[in-house]
Amino acid sequence: MIKVAILEHEKETKDIVFLLGGYFSRIDWTFRHFYKASMLARAMKEEDYQIFFFDEMFQTPRLESVFVHDNPAALIVYLCKDPAPKQAAETRRRVLYISKANLRQDLTNISDLIKAQASQKECYSLVYQGVKIDIPIEDIYYLEKIGKNVHFHTRKGEFHRRLNLADLDESFAKYGFLRTHISYLVNGKYLTGIYKDEVELNHSMKVPLSRAQKKKLGLKVRRSDSSEPETSSAKEEDLGE
Repeated sequence: MIKVAILEHEKETKDIVFLLGGYFSRIDWTFRHFYKASMLARAMKEEDYQIFFFDEMFQTPRLESVFVHDNPAALIVYLCKDPAPKQAAETRRRVLYISKANLRQDLTNISDLIKAQASQKECYSLVYQGVKIDIPIEDIYYLEKIGKNVHFHTRKGEFHRRLNLADLDESFAKYGFLRTHISYLVNGKYLTGIYKDEVELNHSMKVPLSRAQKKKLGLKVRRSDSSEPETSSAKEEDLGE
């Protein structure tokens, strides 16, 4: 079940829900509309959301720490008056900006990323040390080819199996994974920085980036913001409306 949280005005919410209904026609999904950030913060204590839509007024350091930093696997979409400069400065692949005035077209333009986010709720079955393990796609940071084995670097630890990375590249493409190097396949939504010869994932891990793949993927250098986000211990009543 895909759960979507929308912190926006009613008009934009109706347009968003109508379009998402088309994208998710074959999967189970639900949404909740919130008028205040404090309402969303309370709801998040009871359930997890995979996709968030926010009015740009909610893009503050305090709210980003609560909603964005504390939900590293979620896709974040900000609705803005002028999204271009914000998107150009953004290093996180999972944080997107779209225009309120051109909402329908901009949402259509990112529909593949939204669908990829939804599909990451699926699992990849792996036999590790004689035990079958179902790894949620959204828990995988990157895949690394070492010798004849492919190592899965995940939130739950590292697992490996004798596999062909080229075959995984093809099957994981629909989930938004990127082949940054002949030996590496990364989960694009965790991309937080792009450097000359490596990419950064989740503000902590560095993975090689080959010149050929950098050109093929159209990646440009975008350095991660090294500043640590504000702690999320803020009380609900302190969250802005």
